[in-house]
Amino acid sequence: MAVAASGELHVVNPATLEPVGSVATTDPTAVQELVTEAKLAQEPWGDSSLADRRALLVEVADVLLDRADGIADTVVAETGKPRVEAFTTELFPAVDALVWLAKNAPKLLAPERVGYPQLHLKHKRATLRYEPIGVVGVISPWNFPFAIPFTQVAYALAAGNAVVLKPSELTPLSGALVAELFASAGAPVRVAQGGGNVGEALVRARGLGKVVFTGSAEVGRLVAASAGERLVPVTLELGGKDPMVVLDDADLARAVDGALWASFLNCGQVCSGVERIYVQSALYEPFVEELTRKARELDLGPLISEEQRDKVAALVDDAIAQGARALTGGRARPGAGWFYEPTVLTEVPRSARIEHDETFGPVVTVARVADDAAAVRAANETSFGLGASVWTRDAERAGRIARRLRAGTVWHNDHAYSYASSQATWGGRGESGFGRTHSRHGLYDLTSPKFVDRDSGRVPVPWWFPYDDAAADAFRGALRVLYSDGIAARARAAWSERRALLALAKRYRR
Repeated sequence: MAVAASGELHVVNPATLEPVGSVATTDPTAVQELVTEAKLAQEPWGDSSLADRRALLVEVADVLLDRADGIADTVVAETGKPRVEAFTTELFPAVDALVWLAKNAPKLLAPERVGYPQLHLKHKRATLRYEPIGVVGVISPWNFPFAIPFTQVAYALAAGNAVVLKPSELTPLSGALVAELFASAGAPVRVAQGGGNVGEALVRARGLGKVVFTGSAEVGRLVAASAGERLVPVTLELGGKDPMVVLDDADLARAVDGALWASFLNCGQVCSGVERIYVQSALYEPFVEELTRKARELDLGPLISEEQRDKVAALVDDAIAQGARALTGGRARPGAGWFYEPTVLTEVPRSARIEHDETFGPVVTVARVADDAAAVRAANETSFGLGASVWTRDAERAGRIARRLRAGTVWHNDHAYSYASSQATWGGRGESGFGRTHSRHGLYDLTSPKFVDRDSGRVPVPWWFPYDDAAADAFRGALRVLYSDGIAARARAAWSERRALLALAKRYRR
């Protein structure tokens, strides 16, 4: 975490409360200049070849692999997360994005020939071009302070854009590393450090082409409203309250181990982390017993700040006060650092805030459900819709349930792994936001598609002036001939509308 003082963000390790480092904050009034600089730098970058962009991505990947240990050290010091997680959840997604983009972006962004199946347009030629938006403002969170901004910056650059990155004020060192890695390779990336006032200045800056925001639904609404005043498009990757559905034929051991990881990874500070588990009756008791036993044995990292720990504690205390049972945990861990014990709650009433609010901490609720339909209803009883998972040995059954779950991603016998697989889309519905990052959809979200037409000018245009009754009859007949269903139907239309088609032909010859 970091504390602002005297124009600087002073970073403190949330596990030990020892100082780690500091960065200078950006004056909000200077953000406009950063966007202007980025806009100037974007012009030659946007004109660069797809091969040149690929070369830069490959160069950054090589540097990233060489500096992996040092980057992991920074992430661990700044967040307190286990070193293994620094590699699996921060570096793996980052490198995978670079490698996937280097391989696929040149093909996906190459100009596309557009065909004309319409007979009356056969003489035309057209191309679809994927042009850069311009300057993309990336506002990133603290829970994955390297991976999230890194992948979003990489996608924006691959599409030919420049980037102004505003990292979370709680994890500025990791964000500074992201900007440094790209800028040192010659990419048009600028960084603005500071709190919400700096982020607000970025969203309101003139010349910004798009905002990519990752954070809470509450702040996401403000970002969307502010950008909307100037019709600047936004991609919002907001919170989640992911359900895990455990069916009666699930592999119990795998489901428990999966729940343990998906619920307590990064101390539960994961937008796509499992916060609600629905278990069918046949497995409910053994599942709860084994999950509770294994949760007691976990040694988690800290929450990012005292404020975040207080929020988690307030939600748990409210649930317990309303009748929920804490089978393990339910309290802060004594000693230095912002630790909270891994917590398993059962018998949570629907009126408890934890049933509806995103917890973002090491807490999971478990409830019994009677059948598949009840599991789907319970899983969908939320305003969020980021991810969900189905645990069963029956793949077809999993598929049926997946189609009914309201989520941007549904995993089978696993959870959330696909963030590190760049070919997979990432994004949600409802209060989990809109737009997509990752995959070809995320890449296209960072472009402005342009349809470019070519016409020799030698073929007359029959729908131009002058208009008359004969023209109306001609086009009525053409509609039936061109769009009737099947060859036979079109042939009948051509015979019945032969006079109209003759009139149309005359308009082509004039």
